[in-house]
Amino acid sequence: MNELQLPPAPPLPDEVRERALRTVLAGTRAPRRRFAPLVAAVVVVMATLAAVTTAVAMTGPGADELDPRLAASGPPAPTGDPAIDEALGRCAAAVATSGSRDEYPPTAGWRVTDVLSHAGEGQFSDTDLVIDGSFACHAGPYHVWVSTVGGRPAGGIEVARLGPGSLVLFNPQRLLVEVDPGDGYVRTSTTAVQIVSLTPAHEDWPVRRLIVRGSYDGPLPDPGEAAVEVQDRPILNGQAQPTNVEACLDDQLGTWALGSDEPQETVLTQDAQGDLPRALVGRVNGRWAAVCYDGPEGPVAVEGPLDPARLSETRLVSSRRRDDLVVALLTVAPDGERVEIATTPEPGAVGSGAACTLRDGLALCMLRAEGAVDVRIFSGGVGTTMPVP
Repeated sequence: MNELQLPPAPPLPDEVRERALRTVLAGTRAPRRRFAPLVAAVVVVMATLAAVTTAVAMTGPGADELDPRLAASGPPAPTGDPAIDEALGRCAAAVATSGSRDEYPPTAGWRVTDVLSHAGEGQFSDTDLVIDGSFACHAGPYHVWVSTVGGRPAGGIEVARLGPGSLVLFNPQRLLVEVDPGDGYVRTSTTAVQIVSLTPAHEDWPVRRLIVRGSYDGPLPDPGEAAVEVQDRPILNGQAQPTNVEACLDDQLGTWALGSDEPQETVLTQDAQGDLPRALVGRVNGRWAAVCYDGPEGPVAVEGPLDPARLSETRLVSSRRRDDLVVALLTVAPDGERVEIATTPEPGAVGSGAACTLRDGLALCMLRAEGAVDVRIFSGGVGTTMPVP
């Protein structure tokens, strides 16, 4: 008999002992606000062990020396695809070195449940992964963004941020979801996980509508920021990346060309000029237009819909402000002679500006500026001003 007046019991299996030990050690690293429940949990575990065995020998490093997610975990298992394995490893490393690592499952058990996109190779690869069906990771040329596990509820789905300009929708019940991110084109899907790109021309969340059949119809919830953002590769400043810009444009237009009678076409190429980057503009006529340019972190896309009924009108397709660079993409009426972009002048002053590149009904405007910016379209010697959002 032992001190608890219980008969001796056979030793616990090694697997059970290790699991209990990891539970206790992992708990000692929990935030202070969880201290009281943690003590109770440790007492219960230790009392249970004492009742069924006379002793448990605990050897190895102390809690202060052990990071349970690195010591008891490790890199994710290979998928068999080297490119996907590289992206998955970058995602795991980003989480393991972040202050949010306690919010994710151990990396050794991560499983890729879906590859939402993969473009480019090597240094310039761009990959979106769904991991364990519960969170997503975007591994770009220089940065990694990881969404929260789950997101903000909207009826039967959850919405989370996945890097600049994109959201991820978690829809485990595969409900019919309709999303209007503000560009006039509604995305309809029943997929378990969906990434939605946001049109930068619309900044207010209420203009973005979300319908989850039977459970939600209203504004798209503001998901806040991505949980993890890490720059894990050096930025190659000043190094040309022409193939990656072409791949970016192909990625933006390829989906719209599928099932369309209109071909995907590159409309204009603008070489780097001064502090303005190289850029390509393309379209699927009557459906979609996009510009891709060399950003400091890799290619940046600005895209938007082409209304078939308004192709001959002068209108803003889309715009973006990033790293003090203003980019605007417009359709221009046939009588448009030239287009300029300039800072909005103060009363009695003249704004600084530059000429836009105009070709075949599309205009690309780029300007380094802060504050208000306008584009000016000239026809018959008369200029019309249009603000850039």
